[in-house]
Amino acid sequence: MSGKNKNRNGILQNLALISQVGIMMIVPIIGGVVIGAFLDRFMKTNGIFLIIFILLGVGSSFRNLYVLSIQKSKEYTDSETPSSYVNKYTKKTQDDKSDEDK
Repeated sequence: MSGKNKNRNGILQNLALISQVGIMMIVPIIGGVVIGAFLDRFMKTNGIFLIIFILLGVGSSFRNLYVLSIQKSKEYTDSETPSSYVNKYTKKTQDDKSDEDK
């Protein structure tokens, strides 16, 4: 894969992650607003369910972000790390030097 395609894939992956974070934040909050407003109208209360469900939506959003961050950090540690890049570079330069000596 060429460098240009690799760069484009990285950009698209980052855009997908940003979109996922946005959706994971807004959907539970909107759901809380809808459910809270419905319950307030149904039970004829003055906004108490709206407040409760908005707070539940915000809490759910932050929980989702926490789970996503843990998942992405595990993917990062399982794949390439800065130390693995250094080790690969060191090994490659040593191999190049040994090839030159032959």
